[in-house]
Amino acid sequence: MVLSALEPKAFFKHFEAISQIPRGSGNEKTVSDYVTAFARGLGYEVVQDGLMNVIIYKPASAGYEDKPSIILQGHLDMVCEKNAGTEHDFMKDPLQLYINGDFVKAKGTTLGADNGTAVAICMALLEDKSLPHPALEMILTVEEEVGMAGAEGLDASLLTATRMINLDSSEENIITIGCAAGVTVEYNLPLTRQIIDGEGSSKQPLNETNEGTEGMPPLQSPSAFTLTVKGLHGGHSGADINKGRGNANVILGCVLTALEKDCGIRLAEIKGGMKLNAIPREAAADFVVSAGHAGKIAACVEEYARSFGGMYKDADPGLAITCVPTDPPECVFSQDCSDKVITSLLLLPNGVQVMSDEIPNLVAASCNVGVVETAENHVRISCFPRGASKEYLAGMERQIRELAARTGAETRFIERSPAWAYNPESRLLKTVVETYERLNNTEPVVTALHAGLECGILAEKLPGLDIVSLGPDTFDLHTPDERLSISSAQRVWKFILALLEAL
Repeated sequence: MVLSALEPKAFFKHFEAISQIPRGSGNEKTVSDYVTAFARGLGYEVVQDGLMNVIIYKPASAGYEDKPSIILQGHLDMVCEKNAGTEHDFMKDPLQLYINGDFVKAKGTTLGADNGTAVAICMALLEDKSLPHPALEMILTVEEEVGMAGAEGLDASLLTATRMINLDSSEENIITIGCAAGVTVEYNLPLTRQIIDGEGSSKQPLNETNEGTEGMPPLQSPSAFTLTVKGLHGGHSGADINKGRGNANVILGCVLTALEKDCGIRLAEIKGGMKLNAIPREAAADFVVSAGHAGKIAACVEEYARSFGGMYKDADPGLAITCVPTDPPECVFSQDCSDKVITSLLLLPNGVQVMSDEIPNLVAASCNVGVVETAENHVRISCFPRGASKEYLAGMERQIRELAARTGAETRFIERSPAWAYNPESRLLKTVVETYERLNNTEPVVTALHAGLECGILAEKLPGLDIVSLGPDTFDLHTPDERLSISSAQRVWKFILALLEAL
């Protein structure tokens, strides 16, 4: 075992054990079964629902029987991202953990500390029956990373506690008492295609009708190219959105806009990003251009590579924008469709939209243009707006709807997650802060988070639920650079033990 020498032994033992179980969103049954069997093997009452959510009940220790019970909550699933060239099947392969100084990492992939730390903390608490604490109701949900379906489907009647500690935060010195609302946006542009040949004939082979193909400009002796944006840092689309990092989809759209204007290109294929809630690190487009304009391509791309390289020299020094010749495709997008795809990438809201007036340095509204994909009959651009309130979300939704009305895109707003209202008067918070100060001789930062937590959903299901969120230092979530601080995990473990004793 790679982590067997690390303290606390129980925490790292369980963290490594679940790292051997593939648990990407939608693939949590095996890890859910594993945790359920582990808890039942220790004699605890467990509910595993049809979604594979797990609720575990640990009775109060001696002397704590009259104390109010408390929920400990996290999620079973992880974001599955890997570096280009890394051979890893997230459906069956275990993570390859290793230690690098103070950090635990995974070779070429995400680590799953988001939110494997919560699972490991709960399992370690279950295993040690000598710990002082009130009655615990442990909730481990599924599909948190792709819309929070687990929390949405959880039966709240199975819970009695009025206090909750969410274990899905990633900065040790920050106690979170609020989070942003979010919504998944599917922006679908109808796709018409045109066969190309040396004479520029127009025909639509992949759609049922030829509607919209009349009057298409011919492509004379077309040359084909692949434009690639890669080498970006990426990151969590909420927690890292204010760090000035580049979005590969948006950068690709900017370069394509210039190529369209100067060279009259026509798209043949476009794709970018892997996860809606991860800032995309790579994107690519295949396009064609009439032979007479092919000579302009290299100079235009080089100019934008220099420009964006300077813009992101600090946040994304590894950015690379390249364009290479390729074999001409059989089909390209219609001129109208190509224009609208490029325009949409340029104009869809992306990045920080508004900063908070109430909390210093907190993002109040943002949007991530997360995934672009070409299907048979449409190009889908998936976005993830976040807002501190429903009003902020409504503003971005209006902007997206207005753009869709002008491009003919069909939009769907799905998988909404509510905001968790900032509550500085929380009684639980008072105990959390006092315990933190006693252990660390310093005050924690108390703030809200510009990311989605299941706290908002559970607060709606359990009115009056008093919630705080905390966790150890983890960095570069949702990227293959994700890492967990060993020393921070040790301190947070001691903090949680002291906090449960104080409650």
